[in-house]
Amino acid sequence: PHPSKKMSDERRGQLFGLAAAEFAAHGFALASLNRIISGAGMSKSSFYHYFENKSDLFRQTLEQTLAPYLEGIETFDFDVMTPEKFWSRLQAMTDEGARMAEEKPLFLDVGRMFYRALGTPEEAALTGNIQKIATGWTSGMIQRGQALGLVRENLPESLLMNAVMAMAMATDRWFLK
Repeated sequence: PHPSKKMSDERRGQLFGLAAAEFAAHGFALASLNRIISGAGMSKSSFYHYFENKSDLFRQTLEQTLAPYLEGIETFDFDVMTPEKFWSRLQAMTDEGARMAEEKPLFLDVGRMFYRALGTPEEAALTGNIQKIATGWTSGMIQRGQALGLVRENLPESLLMNAVMAMAMATDRWFLK
């Protein structure tokens, strides 16, 4: 477990909320670690007890906040999807993400910081784990849809992946505005 898990849930939540707002508003490069730490009432030595640096804070804010949703994606069993349940199950996952965002506004700032970090290759590397999970899930969904005869097979998977990911990202960005 990450050292930040030793913080109280309340304290970690406060820090992640401030970090997400800062990263969402200014992007990774221009986000001020000093503003985040000051807003949380932390000393620098206390911060560095829990986090290696600003990049570590970014990754942990992203991954720990999205953990409940990512857990559902990572444990998703494509084999139980039948032709009758395929599209409704995908809709249910979308609804679950929206429900989480309504219940936990931090989810929205984390989404904004995620998309803002895709600007440069260095910043995009901060989101690599999340992107890997999303890409793996999307590939599994396409393959299962094809096996069920619900997703066309006469196009390369790379084209289908790009189309689905672009649509998902466009929808996310619209929702986050």
